Amino acid sequence: MDNPDHRSGENIPQALAEGKGYMGFYLQNDNGKSYHAENMEWRSILRIARRYGWQPMGTEPNMDYLNKRARHPDGGYDEDVLNNIIGSWRGSYLTKERQYVTYADALNIAFALEEAVRDNNIEEEKVRDFISFCKTGRFSIM
Repeated sequence: MDNPDHRSGENIPQALAEGKGYMGFYLQNDNGKSYHAENMEWRSILRIARRYGWQPMGTEPNMDYLNKRARHPDGGYDEDVLNNIIGSWRGSYLTKERQYVTYADALNIAFALEEAVRDNNIEEEKVRDFISFCKTGRFSIM
C-alpha cells in the first residue's frame, strides 16, 4: 500500500525500498494495510499496552528480508551471516528489520489498548486506528 506519510509527504514504502529509511516506525500487515508512528509514539503504544496487561511474545524474523541481507553484492550468499543474525535474534519491537508481530501478539496489544481506552488513560482518537490495524493480522516492523 503506497501511503504518503501525512507528516512529511514522503512515500514511505518507496523510500524504504530505495534504502532511504524512515525516522519513525512503518508497520505493514500481510493485507497491505499500514500504520506509521513516530519513534516516541511507538514506544508509548508498547508501554501503555504492557501497563494494561500485554505480555510481549517477541517478534519473529522475516526470513525473506534476512536472506537478502546475507547476499553479497556480487550475487554470492553468506550462510554464516544469516546464521549469526538468527542466532542473535532477540525478538525486539524496537528495531526495524521487517520482523513480524504475530497475529496473536497483535490481538493482545489491541485488547490491552482497548482496556486503556476504557480506563480513560489515553486519548481514544490516537489509538483507535492502531487497534483496528492490530486486529487485521500479523504485521512487520520497518
